[in-house]
Amino acid sequence: MSTAVPTQFTWKGKTVPYIAPWTGEIREQPRLERRPLHKGGGIAYVDEHRLYDRHAGILWQRMGAVRGAGTPILAGVNSRRQRQAMDRQLCQVCGVTTYGRADGRHLYLLAEQKGRPIVEGEQTASPPIHQACAAEALRDCPHLHEGAVAALVERPEPWGVAGMLHDPASLAPRPSAQRGGLTFLPYTSLRLLWTVAHLDVVSLHGCTSVNLDELLALTA
Repeated sequence: MSTAVPTQFTWKGKTVPYIAPWTGEIREQPRLERRPLHKGGGIAYVDEHRLYDRHAGILWQRMGAVRGAGTPILAGVNSRRQRQAMDRQLCQVCGVTTYGRADGRHLYLLAEQKGRPIVEGEQTASPPIHQACAAEALRDCPHLHEGAVAALVERPEPWGVAGMLHDPASLAPRPSAQRGGLTFLPYTSLRLLWTVAHLDVVSLHGCTSVNLDELLALTA
């Protein structure tokens, strides 16, 4: 559990979210090849680095970790920090732990154009968020202006990843119809062998809906 307070960056008067990537962090993605069966099969990078390119045996998108380098990409996500935020329950905006509430729960804020509430077992790639940071995000984040829902969650549990699936024959990307072209896959899926993970995904349990107007009023 992290207690350190990360450096807070701003851009044009707005807070740059902790999980947002910067242009100086973008890396050219290496060429893919088939991995021999005796090494697990599926796909691998031609110059794969064992300690950095895989997590829990899954191939991950390459991304630097130099916050503040270049220009922020506010609509993007740094894969490494997103995974760290999910693993450690860090706020997606400020990067500080979301542990510490008296009720032991964590606040989650998700984009939802139709206003559908967060349901039991919901899968999400959005890390938790502090109440004050949620109010800031609702004000500044364009995709949340199209609709958002929030819930207090008792147990966020590891579920899988969202990644770019590749064709086993040609190794060509197979984008999904979901946002960003990513496919959500549980850890039990054999298709993970042919996937480059971009985002960590958890399932949410013990969910209690939060009224956004009340949340904004509490932070006014």
